[in-house]
Amino acid sequence: MHAFTRTHGRIPFMAKGARRGGKRGSVPLVPVVLLEFVWTPSQRSEIQLLREVSLVDGYGNIHTNFEKMAWAQAAIESLGRCLKGEGEYDELFSQTDAYLKALMGELQRPENLFRRFRLQILQHLGFEIELVVPENASLLFFDPLLGELTTTRTNDRGIPIHLGALKLLKQMQRGSFDEVKRLRISSEASREIDWFLDAAFRHAFDHWGKLESLKLLENVDKFNSETPE
Repeated sequence: MHAFTRTHGRIPFMAKGARRGGKRGSVPLVPVVLLEFVWTPSQRSEIQLLREVSLVDGYGNIHTNFEKMAWAQAAIESLGRCLKGEGEYDELFSQTDAYLKALMGELQRPENLFRRFRLQILQHLGFEIELVVPENASLLFFDPLLGELTTTRTNDRGIPIHLGALKLLKQMQRGSFDEVKRLRISSEASREIDWFLDAAFRHAFDHWGKLESLKLLENVDKFNSETPE
Protein backbone atom coordinates (compact mmCIF):
# COMPACT_ATOMS: atom_id res chain seq x y z
CA MET A 1 0.00 0.00 0.00
CA HIS A 2 0.96 3.66 -0.46
CA ALA A 3 0.23 6.43 2.00
CA PHE A 4 0.27 10.20 1.59
CA THR A 5 1.97 11.67 4.65
CA ARG A 6 2.25 15.22 5.91
CA THR A 7 6.03 15.23 6.43
CA HIS A 8 7.38 12.52 4.10
CA GLY A 9 5.17 12.71 1.03
CA ARG A 10 4.10 9.48 -0.67
CA ILE A 11 5.49 6.39 1.04
CA PRO A 12 5.09 2.72 0.00
CA PHE A 13 4.36 0.51 3.01
CA MET A 14 4.35 -3.16 3.77
CA ALA A 15 1.76 -3.90 6.46
CA LYS A 16 3.24 -7.25 7.48
CA GLY A 17 3.39 -7.48 11.26
CA ALA A 18 1.10 -4.48 11.87
CA ARG A 19 -0.36 -4.79 15.35
CA ARG A 20 -3.04 -3.14 17.48
CA GLY A 21 -2.78 0.64 17.74
CA GLY A 22 -2.93 1.30 21.48
CA LYS A 23 -6.41 1.47 22.98
CA ARG A 24 -8.10 1.99 19.62
CA GLY A 25 -7.93 -1.67 18.69
CA SER A 26 -7.04 -3.13 15.33
CA VAL A 27 -7.43 -0.89 12.30
CA PRO A 28 -8.39 -2.26 8.88
CA LEU A 29 -6.09 -0.88 6.18
CA VAL A 30 -8.80 0.43 3.85
CA PRO A 31 -8.58 3.30 1.34
CA VAL A 32 -9.34 6.91 2.26
CA VAL A 33 -8.86 7.07 6.01
CA LEU A 34 -6.64 9.25 8.18
CA LEU A 35 -4.18 7.13 10.16
CA GLU A 36 -1.39 7.63 12.63
CA PHE A 37 1.33 5.04 12.23
CA VAL A 38 4.81 3.97 13.21
CA TRP A 39 7.16 2.42 10.68
CA THR A 40 10.68 1.08 10.54
CA PRO A 41 12.79 3.00 7.99
CA SER A 42 14.47 0.67 5.52
CA GLN A 43 17.94 1.38 4.17
CA ARG A 44 17.73 -1.34 1.53
CA SER A 45 14.36 -0.71 -0.04
CA GLU A 46 11.96 2.16 -0.67
CA ILE A 47 9.22 0.02 0.87
CA GLN A 48 8.85 0.82 4.56
CA LEU A 49 7.72 -1.71 7.16
CA LEU A 50 4.54 -0.63 8.94
CA ARG A 51 4.61 -1.52 12.66
CA GLU A 52 1.76 0.24 14.43
CA VAL A 53 -1.34 1.97 13.21
CA SER A 54 -4.29 3.79 14.77
CA LEU A 55 -7.34 5.40 13.22
CA VAL A 56 -7.60 9.19 13.49
CA ASP A 57 -10.53 9.86 11.12
CA GLY A 58 -12.61 7.45 9.03
CA TYR A 59 -14.35 10.32 7.21
CA GLY A 60 -17.85 9.41 8.26
CA ASN A 61 -20.20 8.18 5.58
CA ILE A 62 -17.82 8.38 2.62
CA HIS A 63 -17.34 4.61 2.63
CA THR A 64 -21.10 3.92 2.54
CA ASN A 65 -21.77 6.01 -0.57
CA PHE A 66 -20.35 4.86 -3.91
CA GLU A 67 -20.33 8.33 -5.48
CA LYS A 68 -18.60 9.94 -2.50
CA MET A 69 -16.04 7.14 -2.43
CA ALA A 70 -15.31 7.60 -6.14
CA TRP A 71 -14.66 11.35 -5.70
CA ALA A 72 -12.52 10.63 -2.62
CA GLN A 73 -10.51 8.01 -4.52
CA ALA A 74 -10.03 10.49 -7.37
CA ALA A 75 -8.15 12.79 -4.98
CA ILE A 76 -5.97 9.98 -3.65
CA GLU A 77 -5.31 8.69 -7.16
CA SER A 78 -4.30 12.21 -8.26
CA LEU A 79 -1.83 12.53 -5.39
CA GLY A 80 -0.40 9.11 -6.21
CA ARG A 81 0.36 10.26 -9.74
CA CYS A 82 1.66 13.72 -8.81
CA LEU A 83 3.92 13.04 -5.83
CA LYS A 84 7.39 11.66 -6.49
CA GLY A 85 9.77 10.79 -3.67
CA GLU A 86 9.85 12.27 -0.20
CA GLY A 87 9.02 15.82 0.79
CA GLU A 88 7.00 17.94 3.20
CA TYR A 89 3.47 18.70 2.04
CA ASP A 90 1.88 20.19 5.13
CA GLU A 91 -0.53 22.56 3.37
CA LEU A 92 -1.48 20.09 0.64
CA PHE A 93 -2.09 17.45 3.31
CA SER A 94 -4.43 19.87 5.11
CA GLN A 95 -6.23 20.66 1.85
CA THR A 96 -6.72 16.94 1.18
CA ASP A 97 -8.18 16.48 4.65
CA ALA A 98 -10.51 19.46 4.08
CA TYR A 99 -11.61 18.08 0.70
CA LEU A 100 -12.50 14.68 2.20
CA LYS A 101 -14.42 16.34 5.03
CA ALA A 102 -16.33 18.43 2.50
CA LEU A 103 -17.44 15.20 0.80
CA MET A 104 -18.89 13.97 4.11
CA GLY A 105 -21.72 16.49 3.91
CA GLU A 106 -24.60 16.65 1.47
CA LEU A 107 -23.32 15.60 -1.95
CA GLN A 108 -23.80 18.96 -3.65
CA ARG A 109 -21.78 19.47 -6.84
CA PRO A 110 -18.81 17.23 -5.88
CA GLU A 111 -17.24 18.02 -9.25
CA ASN A 112 -16.71 21.60 -8.05
CA LEU A 113 -15.01 20.36 -4.89
CA PHE A 114 -12.69 18.22 -6.98
CA ARG A 115 -11.91 21.06 -9.38
CA ARG A 116 -10.86 23.24 -6.46
CA PHE A 117 -8.73 20.40 -5.10
CA ARG A 118 -6.99 20.04 -8.47
CA LEU A 119 -6.19 23.76 -8.41
CA GLN A 120 -4.72 23.28 -4.93
CA ILE A 121 -2.48 20.47 -6.20
CA LEU A 122 -1.12 22.71 -8.98
CA GLN A 123 -0.52 25.54 -6.53
CA HIS A 124 1.24 23.55 -3.82
CA LEU A 125 3.43 21.58 -6.23
CA GLY A 126 4.68 24.71 -8.01
CA PHE A 127 2.50 24.66 -11.14
CA GLU A 128 -0.05 27.33 -10.28
CA ILE A 129 -1.40 29.13 -13.33
CA GLU A 130 -1.95 32.85 -13.13
CA LEU A 131 -5.65 33.24 -13.87
CA VAL A 132 -5.61 36.80 -15.15
CA VAL A 133 -9.03 38.01 -16.25
CA PRO A 134 -8.45 40.52 -19.10
CA GLU A 135 -10.76 43.45 -19.75
CA ASN A 136 -10.97 43.35 -23.54
CA ALA A 137 -11.05 39.65 -24.36
CA SER A 138 -13.95 37.21 -24.30
CA LEU A 139 -11.96 34.11 -25.27
CA LEU A 140 -8.51 32.96 -24.15
CA PHE A 141 -6.38 29.90 -24.83
CA PHE A 142 -4.35 27.75 -22.47
CA ASP A 143 -1.10 26.69 -24.12
CA PRO A 144 -0.32 23.16 -22.81
CA LEU A 145 3.33 23.42 -23.81
CA LEU A 146 3.99 26.79 -22.18
CA GLY A 147 1.60 26.21 -19.28
CA GLU A 148 0.06 29.66 -19.53
CA LEU A 149 -2.95 31.57 -20.82
CA THR A 150 -2.68 33.54 -24.06
CA THR A 151 -5.05 35.71 -26.10
CA THR A 152 -4.19 33.87 -29.34
CA ARG A 153 -3.94 30.21 -30.23
CA THR A 154 -0.42 29.05 -31.12
CA ASN A 155 -0.12 26.37 -33.82
CA ASP A 156 -3.66 25.17 -33.05
CA ARG A 157 -2.59 23.76 -29.70
CA GLY A 158 -4.40 26.17 -27.37
CA ILE A 159 -7.30 24.98 -25.19
CA PRO A 160 -10.12 27.55 -25.51
CA ILE A 161 -11.73 28.99 -22.40
CA HIS A 162 -14.29 31.78 -22.34
CA LEU A 163 -14.12 34.64 -19.88
CA GLY A 164 -17.07 33.37 -17.84
CA ALA A 165 -15.44 29.97 -17.28
CA LEU A 166 -12.15 31.65 -16.38
CA LYS A 167 -13.90 33.80 -13.76
CA LEU A 168 -15.46 30.65 -12.25
CA LEU A 169 -12.03 29.02 -12.11
CA LYS A 170 -10.69 32.07 -10.31
CA GLN A 171 -13.54 31.80 -7.78
CA MET A 172 -12.65 28.16 -7.19
CA GLN A 173 -9.00 29.03 -6.75
CA ARG A 174 -9.77 31.65 -4.09
CA GLY A 175 -12.89 30.24 -2.44
CA SER A 176 -13.34 27.64 0.27
CA PHE A 177 -14.77 24.18 -0.36
CA ASP A 178 -18.01 25.31 1.24
CA GLU A 179 -18.22 28.25 -1.18
CA VAL A 180 -17.36 26.44 -4.41
CA LYS A 181 -19.89 23.62 -3.91
CA ARG A 182 -22.62 26.25 -4.23
CA LEU A 183 -21.39 27.54 -7.60
CA ARG A 184 -23.82 26.85 -10.44
CA ILE A 185 -21.94 26.13 -13.65
CA SER A 186 -23.41 25.55 -17.10
CA SER A 187 -22.56 22.36 -18.97
CA GLU A 188 -20.54 24.35 -21.51
CA ALA A 189 -18.48 26.13 -18.84
CA SER A 190 -18.01 22.80 -17.04
CA ARG A 191 -16.51 21.25 -20.17
CA GLU A 192 -14.15 24.19 -20.68
CA ILE A 193 -13.02 24.12 -17.03
CA ASP A 194 -12.33 20.39 -17.14
CA TRP A 195 -10.47 20.68 -20.47
CA PHE A 196 -8.39 23.47 -18.97
CA LEU A 197 -7.54 21.46 -15.83
CA ASP A 198 -6.74 18.32 -17.82
CA ALA A 199 -4.39 20.34 -20.05
CA ALA A 200 -2.76 21.95 -17.00
CA PHE A 201 -2.11 18.54 -15.44
CA ARG A 202 -0.71 17.17 -18.71
CA HIS A 203 1.65 20.15 -18.78
CA ALA A 204 2.74 19.67 -15.16
CA PHE A 205 2.95 15.88 -14.86
CA ASP A 206 4.26 13.30 -17.30
CA HIS A 207 1.89 10.84 -18.97
CA TRP A 208 -1.22 12.24 -17.33
CA GLY A 209 -4.40 10.41 -18.28
CA LYS A 210 -8.00 9.95 -17.25
CA LEU A 211 -8.40 8.95 -13.60
CA GLU A 212 -9.64 5.39 -13.14
CA SER A 213 -11.83 6.51 -10.22
CA LEU A 214 -13.79 8.88 -12.44
CA LYS A 215 -13.98 6.40 -15.32
CA LEU A 216 -15.82 4.05 -12.98
CA LEU A 217 -18.18 6.83 -11.93
CA GLU A 218 -18.92 7.68 -15.57
CA ASN A 219 -19.66 4.01 -16.34
CA VAL A 220 -22.16 3.85 -13.48
CA ASP A 221 -23.85 7.07 -14.65
CA LYS A 222 -24.04 5.67 -18.19
CA PHE A 223 -25.54 2.41 -16.92
CA ASN A 224 -28.15 4.27 -14.87
CA SER A 225 -29.14 6.45 -17.83
CA GLU A 226 -29.57 3.40 -20.08
CA THR A 227 -31.53 1.34 -17.55
CA PRO A 228 -35.31 1.63 -18.08
CA GLU A 229 -37.40 2.59 -15.08
